[in-house]
Amino acid sequence: MSDLTERIQLMPEERELILKYGYPFDRLAKSLRRHASNEAIKTISMSAYELEMLIGELSRSINHGECGRDEDAVIDLCDRLEYAAKYGDGELDILY
Repeated sequence: MSDLTERIQLMPEERELILKYGYPFDRLAKSLRRHASNEAIKTISMSAYELEMLIGELSRSINHGECGRDEDAVIDLCDRLEYAAKYGDGELDILY
């Protein structure tokens, strides 16, 4: 997990959802927590493996009904992360 080739721009609410429902690896969790109180969009680096595992964990949380009222936001986040994994584009400008 030392090759942090994936760079994903995340909004504060997305970072919060990942920490709540994604069960990230320790290194990634520390990076997300470091920026937790910051309201700015932050670029988070991770390995391709971490990204794939994160997508899987978010999907598992959705499929097991663990997201409650956050479900739509987690689905949107998961879709965006899947796009980033497939096309190598973690920039938020894909939304606009």
